Amino acid sequence: MSLTIAQYDDDAAFYVVNKADYDASLNALDDDAPDIMKELRRETTDIILRNARRAGEQVVKVSMGTKPPATKVKGYATFLRFIKGSSLAELEGRLGFKAGALQTGGAYIYHVDPLALNADNVAPRGNSDWSAGVTPRDLHNLSQQTGKKVDYHRDYPPAAQPIIQFAILAPVPILGAPRFIKGDVV
Repeated sequence: MSLTIAQYDDDAAFYVVNKADYDASLNALDDDAPDIMKELRRETTDIILRNARRAGEQVVKVSMGTKPPATKVKGYATFLRFIKGSSLAELEGRLGFKAGALQTGGAYIYHVDPLALNADNVAPRGNSDWSAGVTPRDLHNLSQQTGKKVDYHRDYPPAAQPIIQFAILAPVPILGAPRFIKGDVV
């Protein structure tokens, strides 16, 4: 991962940005990385892909209902079983959205085509309490390196009820039309 910091326009607070979410090439481990790290990354990606293709499993992407619906998706995703039965408030708590972000404008639930996912367009990001896939240790290290308090983005705080998440790095097709949720249970 390639981490940097950014500053909000309206105050002196700093937040972490995972540049690997925007540039797929930054997700590869360089040749100097220890073999164990390369193996761990490969195995974790394989687990994600194996589960994505398992019968009865569904990869989902949740986005704010205030955005127009899409025909392809990228960004953070999870498995439907982790969010099934959730209200919009519970989705915010599980996925790491700021309180009210989904309750105000609803949410779109996209079912991702699992056959479109592969080792080049999927990257592990831990649990949703690690906003942007960044660990608390990463935040501490960035704060130490820069001499500034660095935190998660205020719109994407650590999830209160974390679930597994991963990044889809390039737009992939969805299955069917997105489901719009406004005040209902997923």
